[in-house]
Amino acid sequence: MIIKAYAKINLTLDIIGRRQDGYHILDSVFQSVGLFDTLEIKKDDEISVKCDGVKQQNNTAFIAANEFFNETGIVSGVSIKIHKNIPFLSGLGGGSADAAAVITALDKIYETNLNADRLNKLALRCGADVPFCLTGGTSRIGGIGEEVKRLTGIEGFWVVIVKEGEKKSTADMYRRLDDIGASSAFTAEFIRCIGSCDYAGAFSSMGNAFAQVAADENLISVLRKQNPLGASLSGSGPSHFAVFPDKTSALFAADNLKKSGFMPFAVPFVNSGYNME
Repeated sequence: MIIKAYAKINLTLDIIGRRQDGYHILDSVFQSVGLFDTLEIKKDDEISVKCDGVKQQNNTAFIAANEFFNETGIVSGVSIKIHKNIPFLSGLGGGSADAAAVITALDKIYETNLNADRLNKLALRCGADVPFCLTGGTSRIGGIGEEVKRLTGIEGFWVVIVKEGEKKSTADMYRRLDDIGASSAFTAEFIRCIGSCDYAGAFSSMGNAFAQVAADENLISVLRKQNPLGASLSGSGPSHFAVFPDKTSALFAADNLKKSGFMPFAVPFVNSGYNME
């Protein structure tokens, strides 16, 4: 089986509280985009994962396969080959997308037909963003990632993504935000705008709480010079993105960025977390 696992961006990200166990509570809008890893998955006697740059035991696909077999009690295995396109440690959910793709594929290959609740709990054990990646599209995310409310898909838009710099410690950024008592309400305004089909207003109101400690202001400035509908940080970085109304304007912006020495991805919004072939 061949499955494409799509990256995600955070159109908004607010941190609205903290649980007693220390995990932070999010209110965020996730959007799947057409940048993807390709996974080749087939039955085998044991679990094996081949992916350049990641040790098997640390790979989220390996973790997801282990969790699937533990959950179902099936004594078997799977062979997984991952062809990476989503940059590592980028804030684009590549590892989460791969994990969700593995869970989805194994559920189909082994005909387990797990219900949505079991799939969601299984996915959450693999990572906070994995429940979203099981369905993808456009969703409002709450809790630590387990609350996924599907929204009407935002169609026709394109995004230009640039990863610049190295990934910083997410735990450290959470601590820094706690120290300054950061607060934001980007998600509520974004939801209000798309509810009235005011997409220009929605994209201009995008924002990310992590930007207070992780944004690359120079890169944001460069992206905004391309005249997008809006620009922001994805996840806890280091990737930044700009949203455009169509393919032509996105490709034009990406070409300008390449001339300036950046390595952008220009891809459309997509309405699913994966594509199974």
